[in-house]
Amino acid sequence: MLSGKKEFELFDKGVEAFNQNAYVDAHHAWEALWKLIGHQPRRSGLKVFLQLTGIYQNIELEKWDAVRYGIRIVNQRLLENKASIEQVVEVSSIECFLKLYEDKTISLKVFDELKIERKWGRVHKDLGTK
Repeated sequence: MLSGKKEFELFDKGVEAFNQNAYVDAHHAWEALWKLIGHQPRRSGLKVFLQLTGIYQNIELEKWDAVRYGIRIVNQRLLENKASIEQVVEVSSIECFLKLYEDKTISLKVFDELKIERKWGRVHKDLGTK
């Protein structure tokens, strides 16, 4: 899914922002990464993360049908790209969250509890760092 230092940096910037509940910043980082990768199939896993930030926006706007739709789509994209996504993040917590709230109305407070856990060992191996 990711290749090269710049791509990992942008992805990590998005993860850090997301985990700090700065969803707009996360979206911007991941959008920049999307553009950097260009029209390559390996970027399809990024849709999961971009769409997670869209769920936040719809919760904020109280568009509950859009929230439920977003959760279904993120879950679908996660399943389609699980192998590549698992290389960079722990997938189980995201899967559990999506399954738990796929048919419920959720608050921003609940959404804020979703955290993305990076697989740091993989990043350091790819970048040649400790």
